Amino acid sequence: MRSSHGSAFDFVAALAWAVPLVLAACAVLIPGEIGHPVLLLMSLAALTALSYRYTLLSRKLARKAKGLDRSVRQLEAAEGLAGIGRWCIELEPRRHLWSEEMCRLAGLEEGTAPTRQTLSAIMPKGIDQLETTLCAHRMDRDSYAIEFELEHPRGECRILRARAQNSFSPEGTREQVFMVVRDVTEEYSLQQDRERAIERAEQAELQANTDPLTGIANRRSIMSELDRRIVWSRDTSEPLSVIVFDIDHFKSVNDGHGHMIGDRVIAKVAKIASGQLRENDEVGRIGGEEFLWIMPGCDSGAAVRAAERLRWAIEAGTHGAPLPSVTISAGHAELRGGDSALILFARADAALYEAKRMGRNRVAQAA
Repeated sequence: MRSSHGSAFDFVAALAWAVPLVLAACAVLIPGEIGHPVLLLMSLAALTALSYRYTLLSRKLARKAKGLDRSVRQLEAAEGLAGIGRWCIELEPRRHLWSEEMCRLAGLEEGTAPTRQTLSAIMPKGIDQLETTLCAHRMDRDSYAIEFELEHPRGECRILRARAQNSFSPEGTREQVFMVVRDVTEEYSLQQDRERAIERAEQAELQANTDPLTGIANRRSIMSELDRRIVWSRDTSEPLSVIVFDIDHFKSVNDGHGHMIGDRVIAKVAKIASGQLRENDEVGRIGGEEFLWIMPGCDSGAAVRAAERLRWAIEAGTHGAPLPSVTISAGHAELRGGDSALILFARADAALYEAKRMGRNRVAQAA
């Protein structure tokens, strides 16, 4: 709906155009000397009409310019609050344009133009990253992400992330790349802090579950694994075997060679045992020179054969080495209904001592 004010202006403008036309007609129809004043009046009226229309147009343009300026200021204020800058790259010829917020993100003075010299100063490495990504996405019609580094004048490195959109000519030639940019350095820092915290927690958990001498699972960890495997065996109806083994006459190794050599022998045996594991097996040090080998999905026959291979591997692997030659004795037990982890372990441990009673360097099965 048009306002009465606007209608009045339109009426005056129409009148201003009508008057010159009437006067011009009079000049033609009225001959003689009267025509000269009429022509003069016609010219004045025409000039008045043009001046009036120019005034109307100027006011209209001024109102639009004022509204546009207000919109730009609001956009720049919003960018400042959000920490988002605008960056436009015109490709042919190459020219960079950016908003004032980009100056703030780059640590530059307000109004600094993105000249080649300026970009080379603040992006000695990032400019190559930017160009490489722009080239890789040169045919993209959808928006895409860009990340690049920026050398802040204060001497710190900042990481900027942009969402970019290509602009194409009707012929399909890429003409511009428009980007909205924000600083994500702090996000990276928080992410790195979280990753370091997770890594420290994992290392602490690993240390809590690892025997420091051998690098394999400690007693707490291997017994917890045995609990989990018993639940798994009952859920899947798969067999579960365990082998408990220890080093024969280990006290004589310590007494004859010292505890340092004794520790090296334990570590050597653990390494050989780790090399004998199947894909889902687990081995851990129970304490002293005693170890537990968990064998999920393995019945008694296969477990005994595996224990014999381990016994032979340790005997052969320590013979002639710089360390004293040693052998092991081993006891095997397969999970039965009603066995807990402690009961299953106790049955295998009893078989181990039966092997020792029978002369050591052998494998015995639990009753």
